[in-house]
Amino acid sequence: MKELSFLMFMVGLFFGLTVLCRRVTNPNHPDRAAFFIPSRMMFNLLWGSIFYIGYGILMFPDFWLRLGLSLLVAILLVYTLIMNDLKKKLLSPDANISQRAKKIFDRAIEKQKLLDKNTKNYSRRKAAKILGLAAYDLETPELINKRLAALENAKKQGQISNDYLNEIIKHIKQALQN
Repeated sequence: MKELSFLMFMVGLFFGLTVLCRRVTNPNHPDRAAFFIPSRMMFNLLWGSIFYIGYGILMFPDFWLRLGLSLLVAILLVYTLIMNDLKKKLLSPDANISQRAKKIFDRAIEKQKLLDKNTKNYSRRKAAKILGLAAYDLETPELINKRLAALENAKKQGQISNDYLNEIIKHIKQALQN
């Protein structure tokens, strides 16, 4: 069992390094999104990473390696909790969004605006990522409409004040019509 857990730890570590290298080497990929609703798949990967890195902490005897892995777990845990909170606030129609969350949303939308200068239209994959949906969820119009309505509602209620959100919604609708 120890060998299997160690293998999963190494696979997770390799996957994380691969994603990091891909982000660094190709920052302007057309399917990259800075503003998105966190997806279930993202949370599964984060919790799985936290679990297996935690296992690595228990298995390695070196203090400095354990300390480094502990810091990584702490960072991932804080990131996961923040993303979970943002997802709940964005998808809940009556959520009270704090000033900090509004700043995070506005900053992400500004980054998305810069990314969109390089691409004219969204792909279905990018539209799904922004809506926080998997590819198989694109066959469920009710779920797509619910997520689009949540974004539109956040704009109407002033939870997100950046006007570029309307453009993002328009691009998503165009991508999903094709």
